Amino acid sequence: MKIRVEPSGTEIEIDPNKTLLQLCHENGIHINSLCKGQPKCAECRVKIVKGDHNVIPPTSIELSLLGNNYYLDGRRLSCQVRAFGDVSVDVSEQIEREALAHKKVRGFRSMNKQHQSHAVLDTMILQEGPPSGKSQSDEGRGPKK
Repeated sequence: MKIRVEPSGTEIEIDPNKTLLQLCHENGIHINSLCKGQPKCAECRVKIVKGDHNVIPPTSIELSLLGNNYYLDGRRLSCQVRAFGDVSVDVSEQIEREALAHKKVRGFRSMNKQHQSHAVLDTMILQEGPPSGKSQSDEGRGPKK
């Protein structure tokens, strides 16, 4: 009796004393779980593709975490699934989450190019060179009368 993990096609020997989460972790298949196997976070969701009659039905606690997803697409919490016969499980949702977690951009990145500041001693220079209409010799003098 085996658990077939899709999309990789890995097969794991069933141990009815261990949950699907435990079996996957022991065999190098990452399934995210924030609560470490306590039915509290619902991060370890997997989809039972075949053999749902070979797993114990969900408890009321698991159903409260899963909501209608259990009835719509057969997703279960891997920390609660114990198999006693051949089962096929899809963990592609877990793989996608792990890939997205590594691609997240932290902080704000502007798409505009950064402009070099021309600030000098608390004074901002708005344009380079002398102002239009004045020569450099006029700058040192006071206002014209």
